[in-house]
Formats: sequence, structure tokens, C-alpha cells
Amino acid sequence: MNQKFIKNNLINSLLVGGLLVSTMQANAAGFHKGNNNEGKAVSSAKFYEVLAKTNTDHLGYNFGKPDEIQPLKDTSGARVGSVWVYHDAVQKENGVKDAHFVIVNGELQYATLSDPS
Repeated sequence: MNQKFIKNNLINSLLVGGLLVSTMQANAAGFHKGNNNEGKAVSSAKFYEVLAKTNTDHLGYNFGKPDEIQPLKDTSGARVGSVWVYHDAVQKENGVKDAHFVIVNGELQYATLSDPS
């Protein structure tokens, strides 16, 4: 085999492998805080405790990569912010809830819990 063929196959394999790894991480549910606790739901008390101590610029650091980022638009359709969604992230007495963080103009406005979507 020639070197160009081997080099192209190696590059393609690395690209596909990288895509697979990033896809697996993005599809995990729950909060992703370190390797020991990736994708696990936290208690509602722990959620509110961490949220009270979290600045907007540390949101990703404290809660990890969101499962979804949805655009937040005003009535004219202009984007004014985003909603970070963590699926199956908070354990409540009546089941697991999704956590939504609403961010407008770079500031965390509020967080809500809802039934899983």
C-alpha cells in the first residue's frame, strides 16, 4: 500500500472516532460534573444549593455541558438569549425532572424544573 492511502485512512479514522466520542458525551442525561458523576441526577436540595452559589460565567463549570441549547427569541424573532437544558438532571420526590437555565444578555435570569421531555 502506498503512504498516501495509509495517511488518508488514518486521518479518516481519527475524524470518525472523534465524532463518535463527542456524540456519546452530548447524549448523556443529567449533570456532567467530572468523570465519577457524569450523567447522574442530583437531589433538588443539592441543585438549589449549587445554583445559589453559581455565577453565570461558572454555569458550565458547576453543572457541565448541557444536553441541549435552545435559542430564546423575542416577539420579533430576534435572538435575545438561550435556554440550557439538562435532561433527567434533578431528583424530586415525584420523579426525575429536567433543569432549564434561561440566559438573557449573558446573565442567568432564572432556572426551572419541568417534567422530562
